[in-house]
Amino acid sequence: MIVNFWADALPEDTAEGLPVPGRMASFLVGHCGFFMFNFLNVCYLIFFEEYTFQRFRKNFLLQLGFVACFVQIFSCITSIHRYNIDDEYGVWNKAGVIIGLVAFTFFNFTDIYLMFQPKKNVTAIRLGICFWVVLAIGNGDYSMANWEEKNTKPFQMLIALKTLSHIVALIVFRKYVEDGTVSVDESISSKDAMLRLLKVLIFVDCLCLGGAGLKKTILSYPGTGLTFTVMVIATSFIGRMDFMTGKSAAVGTESQPLKSIV
Repeated sequence: MIVNFWADALPEDTAEGLPVPGRMASFLVGHCGFFMFNFLNVCYLIFFEEYTFQRFRKNFLLQLGFVACFVQIFSCITSIHRYNIDDEYGVWNKAGVIIGLVAFTFFNFTDIYLMFQPKKNVTAIRLGICFWVVLAIGNGDYSMANWEEKNTKPFQMLIALKTLSHIVALIVFRKYVEDGTVSVDESISSKDAMLRLLKVLIFVDCLCLGGAGLKKTILSYPGTGLTFTVMVIATSFIGRMDFMTGKSAAVGTESQPLKSIV
């Protein structure tokens, strides 16, 4: 057997102490799916949001999303390489964890803005950014210090938390749209269409999180890649709304630019 598409993440070995047939190839295929989602995300952002529509440079949230997707590509490359050389927990895995922490941290920066920028809560945004940075550094340090015993387990737990954070952020933002805290410009979308879009994105994120919980590599890794696409879709619309534009999304004063908060 070359690829066992429905291989479980665990156990790694059979009762006879031999590698589970097709397991490593399943991880390889799963990470290829993860890579492809982010490769397509980056291509979309460059060729369509920037070159075609010329909206990218005006959309701060989308710029954060671009960094997340672009960096995650390199984490996926390290994973594809380590499974190609049958070195599951070697130095390439350590590199992938560190790079992945950077990618997911930028991913979660978008969550902070979705939850707190509509209320102009500058303190919460700054604390939220610090929280994700400190958590990523702490997780990386703990993972490296306890690699022989824990390897990627702390990282995987953090990724589940980060995905849950994105679901919560989308739910909170949908509530803002629903109660009128955030107004939707008709040139971007109608209010009803935006509510339906957010509902779909929340549902897809929940499916991805549930799929990861099944411990099937063919579901968990492409599913995690899909959460990046959910983020790109969300920010491509939300980042163009009034509360995120320079004139009405000012931090601290009416004239202070949004980017000054970072």
